[in-house]
Amino acid sequence: MKNYLILLFAFSMLFSCQKRYTTSSPEIDIAKKHLEAYENGDWEVWKEQYTDSSKIYHNNWDVALTSTQALKGHQLIISYLNFYEYVDEPIFFEMIVDDDGKKWVNFWGVWHGIMANTETEIKVPVHLSINYENGKVVEEYGFWDTSKLIEALDESDLEQPEIVSIE
Repeated sequence: MKNYLILLFAFSMLFSCQKRYTTSSPEIDIAKKHLEAYENGDWEVWKEQYTDSSKIYHNNWDVALTSTQALKGHQLIISYLNFYEYVDEPIFFEMIVDDDGKKWVNFWGVWHGIMANTETEIKVPVHLSINYENGKVVEEYGFWDTSKLIEALDESDLEQPEIVSIE
């Protein structure tokens, strides 16, 4: 009887464990493609990652942006730069499945940019947490410290850029 209970316990533990964390998944591959499109300025591929109802929260929890609004924000910042990328190291991706069964890809990396007219180098740690459904972004939360960029913009004498729209 004791062996039966131990065996029953072992099987219940085996089948009750779910894979809730991974560093490789189709969703992580999509996130990598998304970041690559951002780095390459391939805004059509970047925008394809979103649905019409995607909610994008950058540096806040309360006000959601559409993909078009987020794109315009990225283009505005990039227009002040002559170079930008995510540095290769350190860079981390993980996917988790939350208690509601939602798949979230978490990304940690360092964004690197160089101001166009002052050659000021900016490095900013970035965290993204992206909920995917059917290979598309449903929700995205992104957090980074904008103070270094704002400081570099204040020191710059660049004029307000014209934003390119893909609509």
